[in-house]
Amino acid sequence: MNVLIACGGTGGHLFPGLAVAEALNARQHSVTLVVSEKAIDGAALAPLMARQDGRRIAVRPLGAIGWSGARRVFSFAVCLAQATRECAALYEEFRPDVVLGMGGFTSAPAVMAGRWRKTRTMIHESNAVPGKANQFVSRFVDHVALGLGECARYFGRKPTTVTGTPVRDTLRHGRRADALEQLGLQRGRNTVLVMGGSQGAHALNEAMAAALPWFDHWRARVQFVHLSGVKDEASVRHAYEVNGFAANVMSFCNQMELAYSAADLVIARAGAATLTEIAATGLPSILVPYPHAAGNHQWHNARVFERAGATRLLEQSVLDTGLHATRGERLAEAVIGLLEDEEQRADMAAAARSLGTTDAAERIANLLERYAN
Repeated sequence: MNVLIACGGTGGHLFPGLAVAEALNARQHSVTLVVSEKAIDGAALAPLMARQDGRRIAVRPLGAIGWSGARRVFSFAVCLAQATRECAALYEEFRPDVVLGMGGFTSAPAVMAGRWRKTRTMIHESNAVPGKANQFVSRFVDHVALGLGECARYFGRKPTTVTGTPVRDTLRHGRRADALEQLGLQRGRNTVLVMGGSQGAHALNEAMAAALPWFDHWRARVQFVHLSGVKDEASVRHAYEVNGFAANVMSFCNQMELAYSAADLVIARAGAATLTEIAATGLPSILVPYPHAAGNHQWHNARVFERAGATRLLEQSVLDTGLHATRGERLAEAVIGLLEDEEQRADMAAAARSLGTTDAAERIANLLERYAN
């Protein structure tokens, strides 16, 4: 079976798509990944391509497509039409039996071209509230796979299946001692993982830098792994150095199993892929939803975790208002409160694990096989 998976643009679309590709590859199916031309996609794909050993996964980049509002609808339509033609030309060569879109506007032309060629099509929506791209293309698909059951109501009478969101299998096999050594961190300290998604989060970076002075009495007991994004890497590293904290600051990490294995607590945005990985690794968290996400979907995602007792939810407005020191104090207070309460962290970790789906990639592979046949 030939399967085309359109999954580029952000880690939230790309990493679940890679997990499905590896599950299909293990079943001896051929996969072509349609990704964006962003550097983040190339960096994330490098480990997969390096370990392929001749297995049947091909990668094709697609020109940038992005919705930037109604005032630019004409330019968006032109880009979308051009990308759809590119995908249709690719289908002449690859001839997919079924097409899977993982969300984002990189997936839209692949799904539309599949519909045009009368190929079976499916999308996966990982959030509690669907993104604009999936809402747009859902009318063209045969089936919708869902990360969260709460999302089904947005797709009307379209057939849906709750599969969970796929997570890379490598994330579950890390050893803490090995991870600490490879990250240059010490044993015997609490490790806090700070991350803003695959491209970092400026507001989260600033909030963490503001919080560091409030950790004064924890200097010998805590250390950090901070994924900052490219633009803030130097300033974030400087903040840890000036305040005297041990930290491994990286713009991007393509070995997330190390970061998760080392962590005792995660501070993160609330994108669906991030939450899926937190659930799979069973970690307590402090979630700061991105307030400008479409449909405020990150807040809805975070609320699922909060209701389950798996996280402490902090609104970004709490971090953005008041004096610089006050902002830092609120975040530091939340972190220190959890570091001091091992029992609460254990309860949150168990709640996070209860929200995970260990076989989501296999469930999606089953659906793809069913529709292809």
